[in-house]
Amino acid sequence: MLSLFRGYFVFAWCTLMNKTSANSPVLVVGGRTTGLIMAAELARHDVAVRIIDKSPGIDPHCRATVLHSRSLEILHSLGIVDDIVACAQPLLGVSLYVNGEARGRSDELPVDSPFPLSLGLPQATTETILEKHLNSLGVFVERSTQLTSLEQSADTVHASLLHDDGREEIVETPWVIGCDGAHSTVRHLTEKTFPGEADPYPYLLADVVIDGALEPGDAYFFLHDDGELFLFILNEGRRFVVANVAKETDITKAPTLEQVQELVTHRSGHDFHLSDPRWLAHFHINYRLAPHYRHGRTFLAGDAAHVHSLLGGLGMNTGIQDAHNLAWKLALVMRSDAPAAWLDTYEIERRQVAEDVIATTKLATQNAELFAELSSTDREKLVAHMFVPEGEKMRVRNHEEQIDLDYRSSPICVEPEEGFAHGPHPGARAVDSPILLDGQPCQFYDLLCSPKHCLFLFAPASHAGSSSELTAAAEAVARDHGHWIAVHIVDDWNVETKVSSNVTRIEDPQQTLRQRYGIESTGMYLIRPDGYVAYRSRRLDSLDKYLAHVL
Repeated sequence: MLSLFRGYFVFAWCTLMNKTSANSPVLVVGGRTTGLIMAAELARHDVAVRIIDKSPGIDPHCRATVLHSRSLEILHSLGIVDDIVACAQPLLGVSLYVNGEARGRSDELPVDSPFPLSLGLPQATTETILEKHLNSLGVFVERSTQLTSLEQSADTVHASLLHDDGREEIVETPWVIGCDGAHSTVRHLTEKTFPGEADPYPYLLADVVIDGALEPGDAYFFLHDDGELFLFILNEGRRFVVANVAKETDITKAPTLEQVQELVTHRSGHDFHLSDPRWLAHFHINYRLAPHYRHGRTFLAGDAAHVHSLLGGLGMNTGIQDAHNLAWKLALVMRSDAPAAWLDTYEIERRQVAEDVIATTKLATQNAELFAELSSTDREKLVAHMFVPEGEKMRVRNHEEQIDLDYRSSPICVEPEEGFAHGPHPGARAVDSPILLDGQPCQFYDLLCSPKHCLFLFAPASHAGSSSELTAAAEAVARDHGHWIAVHIVDDWNVETKVSSNVTRIEDPQQTLRQRYGIESTGMYLIRPDGYVAYRSRRLDSLDKYLAHVL
């Protein structure tokens, strides 16, 4: 009896210790865009989270100025995209000039998304909206608080924090996520290295008002014998000026408004008038990628993991998607709904995206920098190359808006059978479609706002088909996995079919959803919380095979 009591005591003590560790907040280091998304998504998945930032508040001086379509879809899932759209400026086109001469304009073709165009918006405004959303979830950024050291064990991390009043604090946390930028403390304490190189040219930045003949929805690109000049859109009529300067420029000193005015006038060939500078600065572009995104119980995301040229506006957007990819996986692992190996797919899926972003932005930046050194013939070739042929334009636009990202190489994206002529394959982003929910018009993407995986079971395509197998499959998944999988039946015929309250029935009266997903008769799609397809099959009873494989 005594040995039994001792055994029970040890079991109870270990259970309590594990529960305490699991309930300790995840520590997010860095309170800018990536960190705010990370903390908000963890909170939305019912994970206790604590977020710190060494700065006293949101930095009003922001290099990131654009939100791409894929990021807007993510902000839609958070329920805050309307606030973003209300104060942003859509990017409608890009105009190119060479030594002051207009050489052409390229329209920004709308992509297949509820948010078909990029939006110009200062990063500070985006972060203000994100922080308000985070606060609504009961989480607040602890400002003027720095991470100074961390020590990992097999099941916990001890992190040292330094507060603004000089107070030191040791916290125990199950996971640390470094979203603390290019000079990441988390990376310095774990990764040690940040391989890559610096661009040879220094650049100037200016957030100003520009009066002149500028279309409010257009970005402007000026190639000149003395260097390049970009005028990116912001909101409220402001512009973000970016230009390379002489290699010997002292970048520790900010440029004056007069210097920026002189450069803009010279390289644009236009009589633009600059005023109301909100930020003037010099900086160096770096191209760097962390060797690993994970070290034991620490992760890197956003600029802590990758930095590159700001051309294309991909940095902040890539960080947003890093956070969105990792948060739900961490939540499932912490709840023991998924194995710890799922956390390794974060690097598998996201590092390849960063590699592409670095290569793409580096090539574009170097081409612009080399313009002054090219012969007349090579200059014309470069200018011609900047205008994408019509046949390629849509492919390029999809890549620019980051809606073509593909995780098909991920071990948790599985397709066991052939037979789908079209439709998004496992690893691809889910596509949108109009549907009916409770008889009311709705968008398919609205269902994907759930923090759960979403399973869609398609009924037979004709009235003659039986839905008994469909209903049985739906009820079984809802019963066994309803805590992490939201179950939906797509059925237009058997409207009287009764399903349990934890199964949602939707209608696709125009067959648009069925067509977009390549469903000819019955079938299923399992879509991850980040909006990418995890699994699809023509068999309604095959989900258990997928779960057995990945779990």
